[in-house]
Amino acid sequence: MTRSKNDKAFMDYVREECNLYGVTCSLKQSETVKSGGIECSGWFSAYDRELVVAAKRREAFEIFIHEYAHMTQWYNGNDLWDDGLIGMDAVERWLQGARIRNIDKHIAAIRDLELDNEKRAVQLIKDWDLSVDIPAYIRKANAYIHFYNWMRITRRWSNPLNSPYKNPHVLAVMSDKFNMQYERLSKRVHAAFSAGKI
Repeated sequence: MTRSKNDKAFMDYVREECNLYGVTCSLKQSETVKSGGIECSGWFSAYDRELVVAAKRREAFEIFIHEYAHMTQWYNGNDLWDDGLIGMDAVERWLQGARIRNIDKHIAAIRDLELDNEKRAVQLIKDWDLSVDIPAYIRKANAYIHFYNWMRITRRWSNPLNSPYKNPHVLAVMSDKFNMQYERLSKRVHAAFSAGKI
């Protein structure tokens, strides 16, 4: 996809920010990337000082915005950041079969971090006038946030080729505003994740 002038300016700005904070910005020419044992579309790691995106994905630019928003959580000292990182470490071990106490608390910490992050991403899209359809982005964001509730049931990460934010069953029941009940899956959302084989 051809990027707009604003999109390119934003990407240049993020690269400058990465340089400023000593973060390596890697756009991998692949459909997926690996974070620990999880195959995914991208990540930001404050520990490794990396922002990584699978650049061959159709939604790579949206993922780039999302991961940079995580970077802003880190360098702004967001209150949710530390709990979210502890939660992600616990959940990764849990997904690999470890017994983790208070797994619901850890999943909730990640879900709260991701909700804050998606709101930041939408604000970046608005502030920079980026070529991203905001209502569609929010539907995908809501699918991703709810995925953590679904993962609590399935105890597995989604197949990167059938991500919740790409699945038509799941997207069909997502709001285009950040106004959903995020603490649990409604019957309708549960049924959509089940039908979508996430």
